[in-house]
Amino acid sequence: PSATPELERADVASRRALELDPDLPEAHAARGFALFQLGRADEAAAEFETAIALDPRQFEARYFYGRQCFQRGRPAEAARWFEDAARVQDSVEACFFAAQAYEAAARHEEAARAYRRALAVATRHLELHPDDPRAATMRAVSLCRLGEPAEGLEWARRALELDPGDAGVRYNVACLFAL
Repeated sequence: PSATPELERADVASRRALELDPDLPEAHAARGFALFQLGRADEAAAEFETAIALDPRQFEARYFYGRQCFQRGRPAEAARWFEDAARVQDSVEACFFAAQAYEAAARHEEAARAYRRALAVATRHLELHPDDPRAATMRAVSLCRLGEPAEGLEWARRALELDPGDAGVRYNVACLFAL
């Protein structure tokens, strides 16, 4: 993909961060993310793995490695990285994307378990951040996937009310209504 000015800056900055401190896990995670966005998946994977080796608690490298695997059509591997990220940090996104990756890999029992966890994490998150439309959307999808469509659609409407212009929220809610 062609690099936007922002992506070019991320490329330069992440390279510079590694020059300044080649042992900094966050620098390797940032470099991996920039490379992932630039479409250089193998190099990104090496950076993510280096970040994780340097810091066993490195969330971002695991999470974005999962995103890369999912985008490249490897949902089972993506689910493993999202689950690993969720063990490091109780993240709504990591739990939710683990569920979606399991679903894409046709591992339905694991998907249901992951949706239950995503629902629990989203519920706790929304208690602290009730105005988070993405968490509301993830809660909505999780509820619907777990057989609670009425409550799920109520949360979908709430997510739209919170931020009617958010493209991600609109897309996910549209998919939910289509189902």
